[in-house]
Amino acid sequence: MIRKPGPWPSLVLLSAAVFVSVTTELVPTGLLLGMSRDLGVSESQLGLLVTGYALMVALFAAPLGTLTARMPRKSLLVASLAAYTASNAVMVVAPDYPVAFVARLLGGATHGLFWAVVGGFAARLVTPDRIGRAVTVVSAGGSMAVLIGLPAGTSVGTALGWRATFTALTAVAVVLTLLAWWLLPEVPGSTAAVRARMREVLRVPDFPPIVAMTAVTMLGTYMMITYTAPLLQRAGISEHGIAPVLLANGLAGTLMLPLAGWIADRRLRAGIMAACGVLLGGLVLLWLHGTAAWAAVTAVVVLGVGMGLLPIFMQAATLRIAPDHTEQASGINASAYNVGVAAGALSGAFALETWGLGAIPPLGALLVAGGLALYVSGTASARVQPERL
Repeated sequence: MIRKPGPWPSLVLLSAAVFVSVTTELVPTGLLLGMSRDLGVSESQLGLLVTGYALMVALFAAPLGTLTARMPRKSLLVASLAAYTASNAVMVVAPDYPVAFVARLLGGATHGLFWAVVGGFAARLVTPDRIGRAVTVVSAGGSMAVLIGLPAGTSVGTALGWRATFTALTAVAVVLTLLAWWLLPEVPGSTAAVRARMREVLRVPDFPPIVAMTAVTMLGTYMMITYTAPLLQRAGISEHGIAPVLLANGLAGTLMLPLAGWIADRRLRAGIMAACGVLLGGLVLLWLHGTAAWAAVTAVVVLGVGMGLLPIFMQAATLRIAPDHTEQASGINASAYNVGVAAGALSGAFALETWGLGAIPPLGALLVAGGLALYVSGTASARVQPERL
């Protein structure tokens, strides 16, 4: 009898794809200073590359999750990776800001398709009792993007120019596209997901509080994340010192991964509340002492811990709450996540231009606290079902 290979190699490959997608999304935050100089725009305008990217995800993730629900998952993943390749290749040769902006819009639409597919793909590779661990393995790519991709991209961009960073991302995306085509198993689409409309999925018990918390919490968090480099510079950290701080941020999140998988399969609701509390603590510290180098660095590391946990918990909760509609539920939550990212970057740009950098941490803290309150009040009845929430 020939034994079929287990799901873990495929999960690792999906994790690598997540690495590329998250690095592609976040790398302008580390290169913001150099990119704004080279493209001849202000830091707040350059931040709109993050906003535009996230807005495309917000607009397209849920609809694409519905429209492509019957299509084979492998083909969609390969197509999304190929589009990442194209988006980053255009960034390499972009002569000005408008072309770079269009390239980011392409990447954002691709990101929406990818995140509508990848969660359900991972869930179908394992038994229901291992969804938390599967999500953790796949989500590890996001943590590694923060740990390795973002600081490495920042370091390369600082030393060789930001286009060198996008050249490297293009090469990695080419390799992953080929590996996904050769190695990933065929996973069929879900006819059940097609039969349910998005508004019906939004009526699934306990799902709306997850969506609301995701959008509001990420809005507050990404107000700060988008402008990490200027906030660190305000505290006296040099441009060359930003990459090591981002490395510490990513390392803090990565160290949470084993704990995240355990919590996601056992104490998911408590984990979501704790992760929101960690994010809130980091923002409050930056609010109260953000002009001191020790506080700014500590706050960035604490935020890394929170972001190493919360996205995993949100994805695990989405898959457990709507197991028959994973594509649509994942797409809706990805849209909510990126509504928060886009609105956070845009609100941060407004705050930066209107009130200065000092306004960003308190506004972010208030929003994260609001997101936590929405979740706690909306899922109060779920305390009897810890395996779901």
